[in-house]
Amino acid sequence: MTKASTRGIGRPPIARWFVIQSVVLVFVSLAFLFRSQVAGYSALLGGLIFLLPHGYFALKAFRYSGARSARKIMSSFYQGEAGKLILCAILFTMVFKWIQPLDVAALFLTFAIMLVTNWLTPFFASGRAQRN
Repeated sequence: MTKASTRGIGRPPIARWFVIQSVVLVFVSLAFLFRSQVAGYSALLGGLIFLLPHGYFALKAFRYSGARSARKIMSSFYQGEAGKLILCAILFTMVFKWIQPLDVAALFLTFAIMLVTNWLTPFFASGRAQRN
């Protein structure tokens, strides 16, 4: 047996991923801030609309582990995903209703950048761990 096969499947380093994504959000927001103050806070809001629901999903989805908890794990994933989508919808609604002026392009572009960052973060955060 190899070392990797005896370890089992561990939980992903969610806290590290969240920190990396938060740092990306700060840099993106600062970049938009050079364009205008409205673009800067709009970008920040777009990133937070992405990060907060994904944080909820991570807390919900990864609270159980082990083969005996398979049903709880699946249920938690579905609940986390549903909650994430509902939170995104609520946060977008709140921002569009209460934040004026708003740079819609900065808001959605930052949301999209955070989505791509979410896809790439596992490769950058745990690249060495996957090669062992």
